[in-house]
Amino acid sequence: MHYKETKQVEETNRWFAKNGINVAHIYVGTAELFQATKLATNTLKNFAHLLEQNQAQTLNNFLKATRTVKVRNRITQGQCFKVMNITKQAQRKFSKLSKAHR
Repeated sequence: MHYKETKQVEETNRWFAKNGINVAHIYVGTAELFQATKLATNTLKNFAHLLEQNQAQTLNNFLKATRTVKVRNRITQGQCFKVMNITKQAQRKFSKLSKAHR
């Protein structure tokens, strides 16, 4: 591998890690699982203060489930959509609060 390719791979791996995605899991699961993992990680990082306790717990439990192969393989599309809905609610709440402070 050339220097430029190595740097690109390292940069990609950092992006995955920053978004809570294990590189080894990229090809395991659905696009929804991948997206829900990224959204859950970023929502907990950026909007945790806007989440209700049960929402934060749902996101944390989802992320915990993605770390184990057996459990990750049993995650349903419905669970992914639930995570995506929670993240969308947090984004809307943040947007609403941002507009109110202008």
